[in-house]
Amino acid sequence: MKVSIVGDYASQSYLIGKELENRGYKVDYFFQHNKYTDQPVKYHKLGSVQGSLFWNYVHTGFWMTFGRLIKKADIQIVNGTYPKCVRAKNTCYSYHGSDLRLGTVKPKFPSFVSLKELLDYSQISIFLPRIVDEKKFYPSEEIKEKKEKFKDEKGIDFIVGHFAHSPHIKGSKLLQEAIDEINKNKSTKIHYLNEPVSRGKMFETLNFCDYVLDHINPETGRTYNVISIESLFCETPAASYYEAEYIDFKEMQDIVHFINPDSELTRGSLLNMFYSTRKIDRNEILKYHGAKAAVNSLEKYWEIWEFI
Repeated sequence: MKVSIVGDYASQSYLIGKELENRGYKVDYFFQHNKYTDQPVKYHKLGSVQGSLFWNYVHTGFWMTFGRLIKKADIQIVNGTYPKCVRAKNTCYSYHGSDLRLGTVKPKFPSFVSLKELLDYSQISIFLPRIVDEKKFYPSEEIKEKKEKFKDEKGIDFIVGHFAHSPHIKGSKLLQEAIDEINKNKSTKIHYLNEPVSRGKMFETLNFCDYVLDHINPETGRTYNVISIESLFCETPAASYYEAEYIDFKEMQDIVHFINPDSELTRGSLLNMFYSTRKIDRNEILKYHGAKAAVNSLEKYWEIWEFI
C-alpha cells in the first residue's frame, strides 16, 4: 500500500513514515524542508530542487501537476497547512499548535491533533500523541559519567537545563529568579543551562542534565512538550507546567514533575523535584510516545475510516 506524507520540517511526520515503512507500506515524503531529522531517501522537496537529486525534482513536479488526476497514493497524511496538496484516494490531516489556536487553519475531517489541548479548537479531530526518535534519544552512560565528574570538580549539586527559544521569555525569567534564590541560600548549588541548544547537541545536553525544565508559562502550553519526552527517553527527569485535563496521558502525571507557575511557589516546586528520587523507566515512556504506539493508533482509525 502506498502512502504519501506531506508536511513541513516537523520530525513527527518523518518518524510515522519510517514506522509505516517498517510495517511494509511504501512511503513517499513531500516536505518543504526537514531540518530536524536525517533526510529520508524518498524525500521530495516542495517548491524547489532538492540538492542535486534531479529525480526528486521531477517526481515532485509530476506529483504537483498530475497527482490530482492519477491519485498514485492509496493514503495521504497532510499537514493541515497544506490543504491543496490532496492527491490520493484517501486523505487524513494532522494539526499541531498555532495554526489551530490562532484560527488560521480550519480543521477538516478526518484529522488528528498532536496535543489534547487542541481538541478544544478541533472537535472533529482525534488525538494522536507526539513521538520522539528512540534511536537518537537514549541514556548514555559515558555522558552521564562525565556529568558526575564535572559536578565533583565544580562542587555542583544539580545540572538543570531549560532550552527555550530565548532566555528572556516569561517562563525563563521566572525559573532564573527561582534558581538564583536557591543558589543564594548556598545549601544547594545549581548549574543552570538557560539557552537554546542546536538539534545536533541536544542528545548530549539532555544526558548531561540532572533535570530538564519544560514550559511553566500558561500562555505557551498546558502540557509537557517534545523536549520533555526526549529528556525522558534519555532517562533524565523532566518537569513542566501543565493542567491535568490536558496532559497527554494520565499515567504521565506520575512521571513528569509539576512546576507551580506562581512565582512565590516555583522555588519550592523546584527544590521538591531536585530532592525527590524519581527513576525513569524508558520502556514506560515508549508505551505512550514511541512511533509504534502512534502508528498503532493511526492504523486503528484508518480501519475505522475504511482506508485499509
